[in-house]
Order: sequence, then C-alpha cells, then structure tokens
Amino acid sequence: MGDEKFKQELFYMVRLTSKYDFTKMEVVEGIFRLESERRILDSVFGCRFKSRIFDIAAGANTDKSCVLCGQPADNGVICNHCMETIGGSEYARSRTPNEQREKEFKLPKIAIPKLKKTQKTEKAVAEEKNKVPVKLILQGVLTAVLVIVLCFQLWVLSLWRSIPTINPLEEPKVSEQVPVAVASEEEATKQLAIDFPESQGYTITFARMDKDYVGRFLIDKGACCEEVEEQLTDEERYDYFFTEEVYVYHISLNEPTMAKLGVAEVNSSGSILVMGSFNDGRKTDSHYKYR
Repeated sequence: MGDEKFKQELFYMVRLTSKYDFTKMEVVEGIFRLESERRILDSVFGCRFKSRIFDIAAGANTDKSCVLCGQPADNGVICNHCMETIGGSEYARSRTPNEQREKEFKLPKIAIPKLKKTQKTEKAVAEEKNKVPVKLILQGVLTAVLVIVLCFQLWVLSLWRSIPTINPLEEPKVSEQVPVAVASEEEATKQLAIDFPESQGYTITFARMDKDYVGRFLIDKGACCEEVEEQLTDEERYDYFFTEEVYVYHISLNEPTMAKLGVAEVNSSGSILVMGSFNDGRKTDSHYKYR
C-alpha cells in the first residue's frame, strides 16, 4: 500500500469517527455499503476499524483500545491523541481547502430512517448472538492449548530433574580377592570366575592368548587406565608400556533392565584388568584395574 493511500485511509477513519454515532446499526450499515463501492479501508487498520464499529453497533464490543495505537479510546474506536495528530497533520490541512480532494474524500451522506423492525435488523441481531459464542469458543481452545503446552514443559522439567537419580554415576568395581599366579587358560578362567560367578548371571568366554602392551597392569586398583596414560609424557609412555602374554576373555551379564559387556585380561601373576562398557545410558569408567 502506498504512503499516499495509507494517509488517505487514516484521515478517512478519523473523519468518520468524529462525525457519526457507531452505536446505530443503520449508520454502520450505510458506511459498509459505501465502503464496498469505494474500497478505501483495505489495510490492517482499516479492517480493525470496520470490525470495531460493527461490534459497537451490535452491542458486543468490549475492547476500548484505539484501533491505531492500542491506547485507551474514549469513543471506543480511535483515541484522542490519534484523532488530534491525524486531524491536525499537514496532510489533513492540505485536504481542507482543496475542493477536488474534498470531493474525493467527502464523507458518505447516510440517511437515518426511522427505526423499524426490518429483516436486516433481525439479521444483525442474529449475527450478534452468533458472534459472542464463537469468541468464547476460540478463547477456550486457546486456553486449552496453553495448558497443554504448560503441562508438557512441566513434564520435561520433571524428567530432566529425575535423570541423575535414574542414571547415577557408577564407581569402578574393585575386587577383594588376592592375585594368584596362573600358568594355564583353565587356572586363569577359575580366577576370573571368582569375581564373575555363573550363579550371578555372568558368562565368561575365553577369546585368545595375546601378547599385548600391558603397562596398565601397573596402575593402582580402581584407577582408570586412560586417565593415567593421558598424563604420561612421551618418554614416560615409552618406559611405561611393556609386552606380556595375557589371557583375554569376554564377559557378559544380562538383566531385565541392563546388559553389561566387557573384556578381561589376566596376566601370569593373576592380576586382572577389566575393560567394561554398560549400555543402560550411564556414564561409567570403561577402563579400570580390577585386581
């Protein structure tokens, strides 16, 4: 919409508001008839203006704010500040002495007949009765949506606060058994079965005999291998790792709410290193010295 057209529309609304009584339905209907021919009020503000004067005429208006700026309006349509600002603007003053422009902007001459109970009046009353329930229904739907959104936010908040209790941090498990030297796969299996008994649901499967870098067997019980190794310099790392034959096993445990998988290495002195992972969502130490 051009600037000139917008100024024309504002000035037109101010002049209508200052001249006519919108509490009379026949006045508003006359404005609407002429508006359908002239098509002046096409902007958002124009649509608000038409909707407001119809509500006033139908007796359903509860909004007393200005359709232009939103401030309180004594006449229920346009506030005094907007009336004075637009009516006293340079655009308005330029239209007053110009007969041609005045003719273009001439307000509709609305003949107000004697009040009679006509078919149109009855239709307006029916529209008024129907309009109020529609507004109430829309308000009810909007309220219900807001309540649902609020409940969802509260549910997410409660879920977030419960996560630490559902998935607590699990400390590394440390064996209380004393290492016993082993010389075969069978002896290594028996030592491992002491801490992971079949009666408790553990399954131990021998994988292979391997010669690995087993410097991590030097860490303290319960310490994380990765944390120790990350702190070593290149020189310390060279001296720290050495190779030794170890027995490698796979360990599994299946429970209704959790499954544990891990790899265990047993060296000749009977020390056991367990590298476990837990798939129940908890953050646990995946590498630690067992015994």
